[in-house]
Parts: sequence; structure tokens; C-alpha cells
Amino acid sequence: MVKKKIKEDLFFYLSPIALAYWIMSDGVSTKYRLTICTDNYSVTEVVRLINILIIRYDLNCSIHYCKGLPRIYIKASSLNKLRTIISPHIIPFSLYKLQKGKRNNIL
Repeated sequence: MVKKKIKEDLFFYLSPIALAYWIMSDGVSTKYRLTICTDNYSVTEVVRLINILIIRYDLNCSIHYCKGLPRIYIKASSLNKLRTIISPHIIPFSLYKLQKGKRNNIL
């Protein structure tokens, strides 16, 4: 498996639009969180991504493992803040990923 690398200056480029696209493509929502699938990144790279989300957007994030691979877990307590940041950039089909506890409703 090829591991992806995160450039150190990504902090300056992870705009709300880029974050919205990332979540639309790699985000998975449940009642209690939004998970970003980062299976092809090393733990070090995922920690770097989490730090960007915490510092730049003040999101409550942690790392969780799925089948031994690291994923970013954005806790329910940060979903309202995340919605505010990215909802203007989300296409209608993907809005369900921002619904707390509702998977098929549009905001």
C-alpha cells in the first residue's frame, strides 16, 4: 500500500472549500461523529492533519483505528462548528454527512 505524504505548509491551503471537498469524498457520518477516512496515511500524517483541524478550525478531533488503519474522528460536539465552516461549499447530495443523527435528510 502506498502511503500518502502531507506537506508541512498544508495548514495554509486547507481552506473551507478544500475541507468541504475532502469531507464530501472521504467523510462518513454517524450519530456521534464524522469520520474522515485516512487509511492511506501514516499515523504521523494523520496526527499532522488532526493538528491542522484543531488549530485552524478549533474542531474537537481524535484518531481512531479501523482495521488497524488510522482515521480522523470529528466529535459530535464540533459538528455545528464544522457545518458553519463548510455547508456553503457542500453539494446537496452530500449534506447528509453534516446531519447529527440523521443520515438521509437535507439541512
